[in-house]
Order: sequence, then C-alpha cells, then structure tokens
Amino acid sequence: MVHKLRCFIKGYVRVQLTGEQIFRLFNMCKSHTITLRNIVQEETRIYCNILIQDLFRMLPLLKKTNTRIKIIRKVGIPFWLQKARKRLCFLICLFTCLFLLNSVDSYVWAIEYIGNLQITNDELADFIVNEEIHYGMKKDELQLEELEKRLREQFPVVTWTSIYLEGTKLCVEVKENDVTQYDKVMEASGSNLIATEAGTITSIVTRNGVPKVKAGEQVEVGQILVEGLVPVYDEALTVVDYQIYNADADIYMNTIMPYSDTVEKRYAVMEYTGKVQKCFFIEAAGRHYEIPGFWKNFERYEKISQKWQCSILEDIYLPVFYGDVLYKEYQLCYLEHTQKEMETLLYENFQHFMETLEGKGVQIIEKNVKISNNTDSMDMMGELLVNKKTGTRREIVEE
Repeated sequence: MVHKLRCFIKGYVRVQLTGEQIFRLFNMCKSHTITLRNIVQEETRIYCNILIQDLFRMLPLLKKTNTRIKIIRKVGIPFWLQKARKRLCFLICLFTCLFLLNSVDSYVWAIEYIGNLQITNDELADFIVNEEIHYGMKKDELQLEELEKRLREQFPVVTWTSIYLEGTKLCVEVKENDVTQYDKVMEASGSNLIATEAGTITSIVTRNGVPKVKAGEQVEVGQILVEGLVPVYDEALTVVDYQIYNADADIYMNTIMPYSDTVEKRYAVMEYTGKVQKCFFIEAAGRHYEIPGFWKNFERYEKISQKWQCSILEDIYLPVFYGDVLYKEYQLCYLEHTQKEMETLLYENFQHFMETLEGKGVQIIEKNVKISNNTDSMDMMGELLVNKKTGTRREIVEE
C-alpha cells in the first residue's frame, strides 16, 4: 500500500512494448536499476508500469534494442496538476471554498433550545444575549461549564442542564422541576389566598392555613380567604408564636360576570385578484436580497414566506438563509350584514364564550343578556351569574 501511494505521488505510466529484443531490454533495465512492474504478456506485446523518472532513463535503452513503446495510461499527481493548470479558476474556487468552510466551522451560527417547558425560548434567548453569546461567535470563546452554572442560578426551576456544540450549532438542553420558581419562593416565605373578585362563597375546603371565611359569606376583591400565618397556642390558649405556611384550599364562589359584544353592520372582505408574484430571497451578513429584486406594485397583498438555514452534513450551519416569498394581491370589498346575520353572529359568539367558560370549569347558573340595535352596529350586553373557583396567592409581608 505504501509503495502504491509513493508511485501515485511520483507518477507512473502504463506502457505497451513491442519488438524482437524485449527480453534483452529487460536485462539492460535490470542492470541500470530501472524497475518495471505489473508485467503482462499478450502474444508479441508486453505491458508494464514504469515511473516517470525511470521512463526518461529508459529511452536510450529502447533505441539500442529497437523496441517500440506506446503509453496507454498516465496515473499520478504530476499528470493531475498538469491538467489542473488549464482549470486555474476552478482550483482557486475550490481552495477558497475549503478555506471558508474551515473558517466557518470555527464559529456558532445556530442556537437550539431543548427540553424547556416552563421557561420560554425568549427567556433563554435573553439569557444567552446577556451572557454576550451571539451568532458568529468563536467556539473557543465559549465557557460551557460556567455558562451551565449561571443558567441554573438564573432559573432555579432548572434541575439539570447541558450546553454542548453540534457542528456550528449551540444546543442548550435543560430539565425542569415540576415545582415552578414562583411556588418555591412562596414555599420559603409563605402566602395567603385572596379573592380575585367579589361574590358569595359557596364552598371552602382548606388543606393548609387558617380559613377566614365560610360558605354563605359575601367577600370583596382582595379580601383574605385563607391565611398562611397559623397561630401557635400554649396551655392557656394564648398565642405565643406564628408558623408561616403556603395557604392552600379549594374555594368556590358565586359571582357576577359582565358580558358585552358588538358586531359592525359594515364589514370588509378580502377578495383575491388572482395576481401573484413569487420571489426567492437570500439573507447573509444581516442583509435581505430578493430575486428578482422588483415585483408588481400591489396596493394590498398577502405575504406567505418560507425560510431555511444553509447547512452542510446536517451539523455545520452556515450564516446564510434562503427561502421563497409568495405575494398574493387582494382587494377589500365592503359588505353589510342583515339584521338576522348580526343576531346570529352575536348568539354564536355568546355560545362560544359560554363553552370557553365551561371548559375552564366555570358553572353558569344564570344568564341575563339583551340585544340593542344601533345605526351602524348591533350590541349584546348583560351579566352572567357563575360559580367558579377563586383565590390567588399573595406573599405574606412581614411587618
């Protein structure tokens, strides 16, 4: 294998030898240390491989033995370079691409967030920006272990994190605790449950804390329903201390919920003209280029776009984006609802509103709405008596 590689680097030719003194030629080559390899005889012709440097030394021997030589195949780097001289531009572009590819691979061109549920991608992106990590940053400047530590400190809900590189993509993978950051703070400091709206308490089941109301009582917005400060009594039933807890209870109340909705008599409808213009675009170095750069001057249009990032071998992302944009022209046509249509729309919206409440566990006890007709619109206004769960946490402030 090593010999074949050496021959390929030096370059060799496959030749055909014909003549009556070929065997004499072989003896003379042997005495002059000229090596012939892969010798094959076919009738009066003999084929063999010879290095380029030995070929020139062999020429006088061919003349002495009156042997004719014919080159059949040329193999090796010297012949390849000779052909490449005619394609100088191709070689320059090839080596330039290889150089740029090697340079691009040293930077970060994509960031992916994995496993985050309670923490949004925007929050992680803000953290990354605050840590002065950005697209086009050198991989050598990243301190991944320190970054993982600061991420756990910034988001206590994160129990495990791994930040690693895949090609030119920075992957931020996290695992979160079931308990949210807010609950952890409340657990450490204690909290009360307060009313979020005014109404009448229908039931209360306390799991933690001291209930301050009972079924049948009227409450106002912000009133404490369950207190997290639990008194500790001595034998004389005197309060000697307080223990701070995170108040917890299931509290339901009847409350009035206002409702209002309006349907305009005149409404706009998009009507497509059928004229479309499709463009391709490239984004590089923070600039956006559309091909073609001009398109029909639509007064109103709908824009539909698709965008991808260039990558090589799946893991090597490049700072180049491409995609297509479809422009669809439309016109606004103004129509008018009939009285019946406006009533139907109002009732449909009201029915959807009630279904949404029921989906959230709100029980509708009574509804009282009415429709009023105006010059340019129709309104539905009224109130709903509902039974819903109430109580929101508020941290206990120590005085």
